[in-house]
Amino acid sequence: MADDLNRAGSFAGHKRSIVEQTPAASETPPGASSTIRAQLPNALSSLRFVLAALWVDLAMRGHQGRIAFAAIAVIAAASDFIDGRLARRLGSTSGSGRWLDGIADVTFVLAAIFCEATAGAIPFYIPILIAISFSQYVIDSVLIVRGTVGPIKSRLGHWGGIINYAIVITLAFVPPPSAPGVIVRDLAPLIAIFYVAAISERAWLFYRSR
Repeated sequence: MADDLNRAGSFAGHKRSIVEQTPAASETPPGASSTIRAQLPNALSSLRFVLAALWVDLAMRGHQGRIAFAAIAVIAAASDFIDGRLARRLGSTSGSGRWLDGIADVTFVLAAIFCEATAGAIPFYIPILIAISFSQYVIDSVLIVRGTVGPIKSRLGHWGGIINYAIVITLAFVPPPSAPGVIVRDLAPLIAIFYVAAISERAWLFYRSR
């Protein structure tokens, strides 16, 4: 009888030991939370693909209210401002992340500006020049560094990105015939000259790298 009690006590103690050592099902595995955090910058970049689709959908349905377009533009600009900084803060910067950021940017900007050009808010040569500039941005980055560290940046290209979002935000809030929208449309030739200069600078950087 004593042996049975001893065996029962030993079994109960062994069972408690197993239960104590087994992690709860709801616990997050070590490293999982850090992996999720590391993907937050990429999630912010990818959000701009969704916002581009929303903009196109609203434009195709002839949506006239500007609040929706303005909200989309602000969220897109904010995500572009935050994603790179967040990646550096989390130590999760990578070549693939920089490519995703750039592609998400141009996808959103071209979607928005092409829609606005179709509506007559800005000349078509503006989105065309943006597309040419980004194509060059991709080609020379791949040719120079094989794309391993992400796309190569230039000073004018950086300012071009800021101008792109300034155009989108202005046309989202106050398109022509409102005064700010008219000013942007009237400045289109000067903006085009700037884009040509940015394209020329990148071509010069490519030539010097050879």
